[in-house]
Amino acid sequence: MSTLGNAIAFLQDFGLFDVILPFLLVFTLVFAVLEKTKIFGMEGTHSRKNLNAMVAFSIAFFVTASVNIVTAFQVALPWVSLVLVILVSFLLLSGVMFEETSTKNIWSLFGADTKLTKWLIGIVGVVVLIIFANAFGVLDYLYGFFQGGDNSTLVTSLIFLLLLVAAMWYAIGPKGTTTPPAARGT
Repeated sequence: MSTLGNAIAFLQDFGLFDVILPFLLVFTLVFAVLEKTKIFGMEGTHSRKNLNAMVAFSIAFFVTASVNIVTAFQVALPWVSLVLVILVSFLLLSGVMFEETSTKNIWSLFGADTKLTKWLIGIVGVVVLIIFANAFGVLDYLYGFFQGGDNSTLVTSLIFLLLLVAAMWYAIGPKGTTTPPAARGT
């Protein structure tokens, strides 16, 4: 094995991938959310960084202590990174098709209010949800359903419940705005 391979093996044995990196990831994300939302209020003009750090630290420890969550991170995050690389590659390749000085370039297609952007965000969101569902083993229930295994009763019940809720929402949910007959002058 090479020297770099030995170093990676040492770091893996040390717990870098099982403890340290998941801890740092969760701590950073929770701390950033707490700083941005200012849930615990302000001290004068500054956020309560001490309190935010302690809460983020505690949550990161709880998450790191759960082997299932850390395993899900180790399964899902490489796939999420792959989706990100695919998206960046798509943008790079599609950016080649437009001139730099053109008023209509690839970035204008991905403006905040375009349908293409909303569809792309929706598709990426569904792909990321599928990746995390697979990492937590939720997709095994669906696979078992299609194979006729023990999970078919649970999945069938969930599908039936979702269809029932959708039918009820369609029947009694909000309708489009219509003008009452009296306002039309009839």
